Amino acid sequence: MTKIVAKNSENEYPKVPTGVHNARCIRVIDLGTQRNDYQGQITWKRQALIIWELPQQLSNDVPMTISKFYTLSLHEKSNLSMDLVSWRGRPFTETEKKGFDITKLIGIPCQLNVMHNEKGKEKISSVMPLGKDGKIEDQILPSISFSIDDFQKGQRESFNQLSEGIRKMILRSKELDGIDTSDLGDEGNGNDLGKVPF
Repeated sequence: MTKIVAKNSENEYPKVPTGVHNARCIRVIDLGTQRNDYQGQITWKRQALIIWELPQQLSNDVPMTISKFYTLSLHEKSNLSMDLVSWRGRPFTETEKKGFDITKLIGIPCQLNVMHNEKGKEKISSVMPLGKDGKIEDQILPSISFSIDDFQKGQRESFNQLSEGIRKMILRSKELDGIDTSDLGDEGNGNDLGKVPF
């Protein structure tokens, strides 16, 4: 008899090739204040995730996406500040540094320089303004903006559009520590899903 064996294998997903790609910001996700453990030292930092659609890089006829985690800081040496200054082509004014709403990035085109690290994982090395022709294909994937503040006010629609991994990360934030997660309003929660055979 032939055996059919389930294996725990690494997920192989299509990788964005190295090089410069036209892209559009489609999602800005507030991850809340996240715990960081670096060499045994615990710190808490407010973080965000920015996701771009690459319309010329398709996988199964759908544009590929790439993302980058940021500490929510406009200090001149922060990754967020350096990428935004490069993208917009000018530094932030003192007034802008007091509070720049990063959800303004949604829908804004740019170019991303993508590299692969020694393990083959793609990484955004720089964000630049769109080239001189300024042309980019229409957006395909939906835009999503998520804010911890909105979630705490009971607005859960954008939360439920996020992947399970990102939702779990958000629920680990300091702001949501101890929150009741029994009913987050997600699909299937509380519904009778029928008898599960195994």
